[in-house]
Amino acid sequence: MSRLLFFAAMGVLVFLMFRGKSGGEAEFPMRVLSQPTPVKSVPMDQRVRVVLFTGTEWCPACVQLDKSVIGTAAWKEFASKEIQFRSLDFPVDKTRVPESYHRLAQQYNVRSFPTMLVLGKDHEVLSRQVGSGPPVENWKAWVRAHEKFYREDAS
Repeated sequence: MSRLLFFAAMGVLVFLMFRGKSGGEAEFPMRVLSQPTPVKSVPMDQRVRVVLFTGTEWCPACVQLDKSVIGTAAWKEFASKEIQFRSLDFPVDKTRVPESYHRLAQQYNVRSFPTMLVLGKDHEVLSRQVGSGPPVENWKAWVRAHEKFYREDAS
């Protein structure tokens, strides 16, 4: 039995060492970013696509993310000028959830709430963050790290 556990642990270790990241994934800033960054106007065709799957009626982490990030003036300005942002808010009554929300959650393999996705030009997932937590500037920095995938010279 101990031999089996040893080989299982070694397999997990090898997997973690060699798994690598997908080409579009960007690291989420680990230190707290507290200084506000200026928002720039970006042409619509160059804006990073961001989708939030949330449940503000029933999910405490979703309420926290909404209060500390999505509902702030800094995020609203960022969303209106720099990114294409869509929030899909799943109500507690599952019969009121639009079928399109179910399809998108299944398509993007959303298993937890809140989940924020950064999508590529072809709507593929570049990065995913699950949960609430850090301040708005961390979220903005994470999204901005994907701008290079929207430039014409990025291939």
